[in-house]
Order: sequence, then structure tokens, then C-alpha cells
Amino acid sequence: MTDKTPGELATEAAEAIRALNHRTLDKASYENPAEVGAAAYALRMLVERLPQTLDQLRTGLLWFGAENTIRMDDGTDPRDAVAECSASLLVARQHLQGLLDELALVSARTSHMGGHWPDHEDDQDDES
Repeated sequence: MTDKTPGELATEAAEAIRALNHRTLDKASYENPAEVGAAAYALRMLVERLPQTLDQLRTGLLWFGAENTIRMDDGTDPRDAVAECSASLLVARQHLQGLLDELALVSARTSHMGGHWPDHEDDQDDES
């Protein structure tokens, strides 16, 4: 698969979203409505995959907590931090469902969108 660490892969994903944000600053960055739909669908897929990522992040954190291999740099009890992070990951997972529902609607609607044909191509259709 890959020899990259989970942190490296997550950083690459974050950088890809950053690049997308920069690429689409100008509304003219999309050549046609279908490209908007393709981006919406890809973002939907990203959000569909995030729950598993959050679950596995939580599992890793809980494992380190259970093995007592976490030390907090501020001297606090790591069990409290693990419990707080674990609960927050569960809440984040629940919030993703609302985001996914909205992106699914956008993805479904934009999948039916296309641009207008150039005028000369529309004329050919009318003549037949």
C-alpha cells in the first residue's frame, strides 16, 4: 500500500484541500458545470470515508491509553485527555452525517448539470 505514516497521509489530504481552495478562488476556475459536479462528488466521497478514519484514529488513541504509553507534556493525567478526545471524535463522526447529507444532495443535483452547447452546435440539432 504505502510506507507513509497516517500523519503524513492526513497532511497530504489537508494540502490537497488547500490546493483545491486556492485553485477555485476565481469562479472562472471551473470550465463548466460538470466540473463543479465532479468536485462535489469527490468531496462527498471524502466525507463518506472520514467516519472510518475517525474511528481508526479513536481506536489508536484508546489503544495507547489502555497500554499506558501516553505522557502529557503539561503533567496532566492522560486518561482524561484520551477520554475527552474519544468523546469528541464520536461527536465529530455524528456531525459528519449532516455534512454528508448536504453534500449528497449537492452531488446528486450537480450530476445532472452541464453547460450550454455553443450556438453553432445548437443550430445543428434544430435542423435535423
